Amino acid sequence: MLFQGSEAHAMSLNYPLIDNFRYRLNSKLKPAFHTHAKHEIYYFHSGKASYWIGGSSIDLMPGDLIVMNGMREHGPVMDDKYTYIRSTVLFDGASISPMLLQPGSIDVLKPFMLSTHYHWRLSEELMDEVEDILVKINRFHHPKDLVAYNRLRTAFYELLLFIYERFQETADSSKAMPTEKEKIVQNVMAYIEQHYMDDLTLDELAGNMHVSRFYLMKLFKQLTGLTLFDYINDRRIKQAKVLFFLDPGSTVTNVCFQTGFKHLSHFSRTFKRVVGLTPEQYRKLL
Repeated sequence: MLFQGSEAHAMSLNYPLIDNFRYRLNSKLKPAFHTHAKHEIYYFHSGKASYWIGGSSIDLMPGDLIVMNGMREHGPVMDDKYTYIRSTVLFDGASISPMLLQPGSIDVLKPFMLSTHYHWRLSEELMDEVEDILVKINRFHHPKDLVAYNRLRTAFYELLLFIYERFQETADSSKAMPTEKEKIVQNVMAYIEQHYMDDLTLDELAGNMHVSRFYLMKLFKQLTGLTLFDYINDRRIKQAKVLFFLDPGSTVTNVCFQTGFKHLSHFSRTFKRVVGLTPEQYRKLL
């Protein structure tokens, strides 16, 4: 089952769940290997291509599913003589953290945290299942109201549970262990997740990782493509979007201080840089 149309691409301003959802038909983009600080889900529908990650290559077959933490250079190499169709989802683990706090919840982020990547070649039955889920995400990826948003959230969580099932089945045999450098970046991300609302300093972050300031800055930029403080500010802005979404009546000042910014002007400038709108403009869209 495939989506209709030549391309669908969403980075909605209205919901803080999925950062980027793409479906593309007959893409002729040149290879562009990259790293980033997001978790990524890649599903190959059809075509002829290989996928490079961390210096290794996977010859893709329809039904191949790859999940990764984004910190190793990766990207597809397409043969443009064939129609190339794939679905990708980029998301921040923080966006689904409320789901993980529910009683009886499963840590669906574990496959993205314990390994650099996993690759599964799905059976026909599992292909049908995951493609049905992707169709639901495509349908609701630009929600207009809370009902659509919750249907999107349900579909996305179903995709994460599907991945977790594959992880449980094959984790021991297909694990690509993170390097020590990747573990440092993962640990600093986890620390930021717990303390982004505080007044974080480079000395504090480096001290907790037991590395020098210079080494941490260089390593973080190398593996994520972001500076440490760009990452922290992006995380704070993501939380600001959550707070505005949950309570559109919240004042900009309150959201500013709840998310770790010390000055309203800095918050407004950063929000505009990340979102493309001022906080006041963004609230009017909700």
